[in-house]
Amino acid sequence: MAKRREWPIMPLTVGGVFTVIFLGLIVAYYIASRGPGGVHGQPVASIKCDANEQQAVHYHAHIAILYKGTPVSIPAQTGILTSQNCFYWMHTHSTSGIIHIEAPKDSASRQFTTGDFFAIWNQPLSKKQVATFTVGRGDQLQMWVDGKPYTGDPSKIVLKSHTNVVIEIGPPLIDPPPSYDWTSSEATSEAGTAG
Repeated sequence: MAKRREWPIMPLTVGGVFTVIFLGLIVAYYIASRGPGGVHGQPVASIKCDANEQQAVHYHAHIAILYKGTPVSIPAQTGILTSQNCFYWMHTHSTSGIIHIEAPKDSASRQFTTGDFFAIWNQPLSKKQVATFTVGRGDQLQMWVDGKPYTGDPSKIVLKSHTNVVIEIGPPLIDPPPSYDWTSSEATSEAGTAG
């Protein structure tokens, strides 16, 4: 009678456990490496994330957020995935609120909006919520574009060269809020920042 072959249970079990752990680490790395909008090259709001900075269209706008009278910083490097050498056509370099808008020639006629930038930032923007701040009971949302009141959809504000957007949740509300000084040393050095 033929001898029955025994399977080595312990090595198979250990090998199976290591395989599951290895696959779990690969999935975790994939999820962690996803930036705003997803993996390298995946568009957000039809805005690509390219390996090289685009220079055919190149201008700057400014967004300021005030929550109950306190300025809120937009994070530096929003829209820049350094681990993937990837620049969205709208991004920040510092916490100044200056948005760099840099797109290829075929997007020269596109109107980039606050909603586009907030999508890249992966934050909501509506009349009820601005990034992580909810417009709660008793609060008001007040918006300004180039020093003039704006009552439309906050995500539809078109960002042109030197557009100055202020979004306030209060009270208190500053009427009118301070305007960004494009001649300041901060603006000048930011404009000279590559990208």
